[in-house]
Amino acid sequence: MLKSLIKQGWKVSGIYLIWTILHYSSGHLYTYFCTPLSAVGFVTSPFLITAPHCKAFRWCINHGADALSSMWVVMGTWMLSCLSWKKEYRAPSPG
Repeated sequence: MLKSLIKQGWKVSGIYLIWTILHYSSGHLYTYFCTPLSAVGFVTSPFLITAPHCKAFRWCINHGADALSSMWVVMGTWMLSCLSWKKEYRAPSPG
């Protein structure tokens, strides 16, 4: 029973681990590559934000935030379903 819960937990949380890594790293990479902290970065940021890599970073940040927000609903629902599991159903024996 515990082994199957762990397998199911990994299936549910694996994709969110990937989204967490993407969201976290994209946020840092966006500030480094698209909005550098300098006077030159201030001047060049209006031009850089339209670059393909900056658009990709923003996409990961926005969609990662949405995925991580919905993660809490999925995790809570999954945990409640685990708590409400009863013994496996056994068909009544004949006779």
